[in-house]
Formats: sequence, structure tokens, C-alpha cells
Amino acid sequence: MTRLVFLVSLLSLSLTVLPACAQEPAPLEFALADFPPYFQLDDQGEPGGPVLALADALFAEADLPFATRGYPAARLYSRLQQGQTSVSMGGEGHPGMLVGALQGNVPVFNLALNIYRKPLQPAIHSPADLAGSSVILIGAYRYGALGEQLKAPGSRVRIAYANSHSGALQMLLHDRAPYLLNYDDPMRSLIDALPADSIASDPLVRMDVYLFISRAHPDAEGLRDRLDAALSRVKQRGDVQRILSAAPYPH
Repeated sequence: MTRLVFLVSLLSLSLTVLPACAQEPAPLEFALADFPPYFQLDDQGEPGGPVLALADALFAEADLPFATRGYPAARLYSRLQQGQTSVSMGGEGHPGMLVGALQGNVPVFNLALNIYRKPLQPAIHSPADLAGSSVILIGAYRYGALGEQLKAPGSRVRIAYANSHSGALQMLLHDRAPYLLNYDDPMRSLIDALPADSIASDPLVRMDVYLFISRAHPDAEGLRDRLDAALSRVKQRGDVQRILSAAPYPH
């Protein structure tokens, strides 16, 4: 009897201890390259931008632990190929990411670059329409390929730089330049605060942003499908647009 009691006690102890010793799954590395105003690193290398809040909502919905990191673009692509980075985010069909990653099936959000102007200024339908004009840009942003095109000497576009979104809008309102190039999300609340029809906008770039899952992940397709399903639920609740609209854009 004494031996039986001992064995039962030992079994109970084992059942109690084993779950406590079980290791939690390692956090997935969610990494991005510098892309203000949606994601950037500060002077101490700490990540910031509304994508952080999007990632919090997404991974919580998927019930997956994660850690956010920022890398130069070339290093990010390499880490995706090697499986060191599990998840990233980029424009649809991004060639640097597709080399080592699967693209998700659900767009996270739509990135929009607009030209803002006073209503009496001629509408802009392509970058070529800006030749001979002045355009306000946020000094901290690169604006991708479009920014490089506008800054090229052959574009005949004069650039005026602003330090912030609100400063850029004030420059436009006070005729420092007839046009302002900026992303839709940080401008939306500023435009809404003005009297109706104060500012018109013309779309120049539209791009869907997707998740990218490393092909080196042990269950890349399963992880993609799990995150896609979680993203669909987050979007259905309106959380993605709420986060982007309410974000405290730093510049």
C-alpha cells in the first residue's frame, strides 16, 4: 500500500511539473525595412509608426507571439530567405521579398500617394504634369521611386521641403508652392479639420500592402493562411483603418 501511494504521488507530481516545464514557442520575428511614415527606426534603433499597432492587433488575433525588428532592405530580404525573419510586409509583388517569401492573399491596407492642391490649381494626372512647378515634400520621407523621379534634374520640378505634415499643409495654404505630395493616411485628419473644399487631391500612386511569409518557415503556407484569416477578422472590425487614421505620425 505504501508503495502504491508513493507511485500515485509520483505520477501526480509528474503531471503537475511537465506543463510548467514545457517551453513556450519562440516569438516569430516580424521585420520591416525603413518606410516612413508607416514604419521607421528612431536614433536609438527603436521601431515606431502605425505598423507596430497593426502588428499588435494582427498577431494577437492570430494568437501568435512575435517580436518586431527593423533592418536595411537587403538584410531583410536575406533574413527572409534564410528563415531568420518569419513575417514581413511590403507592396504587392515586391521582387525583393518574393525571392524568399510567400505573399499573403489578403491586403493589409492600401497605400496612397496624392498630390494636394487648392481647388483652382490644375489637376495632376501624372508626374509629368508637375514639370515646371514647385512641389512640397516632407523632408524626412523618400516617397519611393516617385520621389526619386521628382528630384531628378530632368524632371524640371522645384522641391520645397517641410518638416511636418501640418507644416506642409500650411505651406500649401499660404501659396509657398502650388502642390504638395504626401501619403493619404497622415493627411486625412488635417484635411478634415479645414473648411469644406479648401483642398483638392489627385491620386498618383495606389499600392496594396501585403504580408510576406518566409518560405524557410517549417509551415510557411499554414502560417500564411493563419495570418490571412486573422487579418480578415481584424479588417472586418474596421481596426486597420482606425489604427492608420488615429496614428500619431511623428513628422
